[in-house]
Amino acid sequence: MAELRVIIPDDVDRYLESVIKAGMFGNKAELARAAIVHFLNTIGPISKGYDTENFFSPDGRIFQLEYAKESVNRGVPVIGIVCDDGVLLASENPASGPETLAVMNQCIQHVSDKLLIGYSGLASDAMVVIDKLKSMELKKEQQVLSAIREIYWSHTMQRDARPLGAGLLIATKFGRPKLFEVEPGGMITEYVASVIGHGGESAKAQLAKAYKRGNLSVAGKLVPKILGDGEYSVETLTME
Repeated sequence: MAELRVIIPDDVDRYLESVIKAGMFGNKAELARAAIVHFLNTIGPISKGYDTENFFSPDGRIFQLEYAKESVNRGVPVIGIVCDDGVLLASENPASGPETLAVMNQCIQHVSDKLLIGYSGLASDAMVVIDKLKSMELKKEQQVLSAIREIYWSHTMQRDARPLGAGLLIATKFGRPKLFEVEPGGMITEYVASVIGHGGESAKAQLAKAYKRGNLSVAGKLVPKILGDGEYSVETLTME
């Protein structure tokens, strides 16, 4: 058994002696072991390394996947709204000043004339997905969704790869205009309107109350009401 030596203050030592004299523990070694076991039980499965690789903890959680979701929750807000004449995606532009020389990274990307994607979270992770989609010949909506699901799923099954820390809003017009939200675990849900990124849950609740299906012009006026005053990048997928 490994031996552990520690130096503790005199007042703490006197307190430990009083605990032992009270009969709860036979000696300081038993007391120290009990304290360590209690601490490990308190911090839970993380202490056993379940947050370092992509596998389930005993309580059914994948910590790396939860961290990826947190990355999305800290990202730039992106809103998507389905309209009669298409789908609108808008993202909040980060604050910039005259000292900023970098060209702003666009959180909304046209993949094809039928596919528009907005992302929140790690830009590099999102662009991995977008670049793969651009290299494919995707002619049906189901092909798009299956390809995205496969990319995300593969990153939760490999021990040498982490989950993608990016959430997506997918706008399509293979038939009627549609909007899909993609979570880091690969879960895809269809919405008529949604928000991802920082403050997404509260913004989504506001959107649920304010949304009324109309045209793209009406949807554009709804963006600042949900995301607040600021500068936005707006892209649309228009029905012909």
